[in-house]
Amino acid sequence: MDTPEIAKSILSEFANHVDQGMLPNRFPDAGETPEYNTVDATLWFIEAVRSLLQYTNDYEFVRRNLHAVLSDIIDWHVRGTRYNILVDDDGLLYSGESGVQLTWMDAKVGDWVVTPRTGKAVEVQALWYSALRLMEHL
Repeated sequence: MDTPEIAKSILSEFANHVDQGMLPNRFPDAGETPEYNTVDATLWFIEAVRSLLQYTNDYEFVRRNLHAVLSDIIDWHVRGTRYNILVDDDGLLYSGESGVQLTWMDAKVGDWVVTPRTGKAVEVQALWYSALRLMEHL
């Protein structure tokens, strides 16, 4: 299997796990419930779709297999999903609630979130903007 086909397979499998507009940040062992506590993993998924298109130009694959999931992700982020992840009045993506780590800086010791990032983390805004641009392009 060549690299673009592997990428398509991975993206398709991840798309099957989107729930309330979010991808899990950890896929547990068989029979356990996935953990949907990340604001950036789903946006990185969209970035991976953008990258696939940049390298393969396979818009037909994206339209047929991923577009509905991508639209659902954006819709959930606009209206709001888990952990106060939602588009604020200024168009930026807000995320967070006390005691939950949601970005890539997700260290937690007991109940202590080592690097709380509630609000509008700059790298999340860059990913959000890129996601919106891709959807506009599609």
